[in-house]
Amino acid sequence: MWDITLDVDVRLQRLQIVDNGKERSVIVAYHVTNGIDSCYIGFLKRELTKFNRLYKGVLSQVSSVRSGNAVAVIISCLPEEKIRQMTINRVDDTESDES
Repeated sequence: MWDITLDVDVRLQRLQIVDNGKERSVIVAYHVTNGIDSCYIGFLKRELTKFNRLYKGVLSQVSSVRSGNAVAVIISCLPEEKIRQMTINRVDDTESDES
């Protein structure tokens, strides 16, 4: 399990889990290293699951840690696939400019 420290990047995703035999939605924070989502490091508060569409794929950065709880600031709310596509297009544009 990763330590939650300042400036750690996390991606938020909705996940269905079974808790005491009952299925429910949770929002999971995954540690991001070099642009790759790795292991989960925690969950958002249960009350926030009603806004799960707002948090789907959001990239955030931890801005504060208090008593084991972390506060994260949203860096990007674009879907991960859109960010990848923008990055690919940007690299292609850079390569064509250099020719």
